[in-house]
Amino acid sequence: MKQMRIPLYVVLGIAVIGIIFGSFFDLQISSAIASSTSGFGLGVSIVGPTIGFMGLALFGGGFIGLAIHGQYPKWAKALFWVAGIASYVVSVYFSGTEYFGVNGFYGNIPEWVGFIIAAIPLAGAEVGGYFLFRKTENKYAWVIYLIAFAVLLLTLVGGVTGLKAIFHRPRFRTVSTTAIDFHNWWQPCRDYKNLMQAYGLVSEEFKSFPSGHTAEASILLVTTTFAPLVNPKLKKIQLPCFIVAFAFVMLVAFARILAAAHYLSDVSMGATITTIFTVIANEIVIHNKRLQETAK
Repeated sequence: MKQMRIPLYVVLGIAVIGIIFGSFFDLQISSAIASSTSGFGLGVSIVGPTIGFMGLALFGGGFIGLAIHGQYPKWAKALFWVAGIASYVVSVYFSGTEYFGVNGFYGNIPEWVGFIIAAIPLAGAEVGGYFLFRKTENKYAWVIYLIAFAVLLLTLVGGVTGLKAIFHRPRFRTVSTTAIDFHNWWQPCRDYKNLMQAYGLVSEEFKSFPSGHTAEASILLVTTTFAPLVNPKLKKIQLPCFIVAFAFVMLVAFARILAAAHYLSDVSMGATITTIFTVIANEIVIHNKRLQETAK
């Protein structure tokens, strides 16, 4: 949507500035404020993905709305059910691992408890998405949902996971407690396997760049960008919601630095990747009038 061009480019500009600034001051910033025992940092970090994935669950609820109320063939409705359920399962799985896994409050509480915690608000988001989008008059709503899903797939799998597998950047919490050297984001840690064996570390300690948590929080930017195409009533509050979503992304990014899990360039790149794919998707929608038939 045209009105989202400037907000998206502003966010992209801020994220790129973060990468540039972090390229010079990553280590100094983390050395000054980061601590692996930061309760606030860890607390926001574990909740962040759940709130972010609520954006995906909203669209999942939209798919269920199409399956129940849409005028589509039975085979299409079956696929909508699959997409709606899959959205919920994926959201619960990836956000639930954060609560008591290695990036959260790891300890005596079983990790599966985190899935139960995440399942409750995400179920609420799924139901909320159903009621929010069930009366849509846009017969191409399913395409909007798929575009949003494609953005998230490219971001989280192709972008974040792909770059982590290339660079293997050591996290600050590892650099600050071992003799492992600090690596700038553009310097791959090629001997990470030897370092894992030497210091008894898991591979998670070499996945600093880019930040997956920040990218997951940025799902809300995608949701606020495309939701009014399905429910035009949301257009009135789109910009305020987008600003709140970006503020939340900034909070999660700060928390990840505070928790010694990421550097400034890591969190900035996580937001940059999401925003770039969202900008591209937004331009695709802008140049396809059929996708905007109820957005006026």
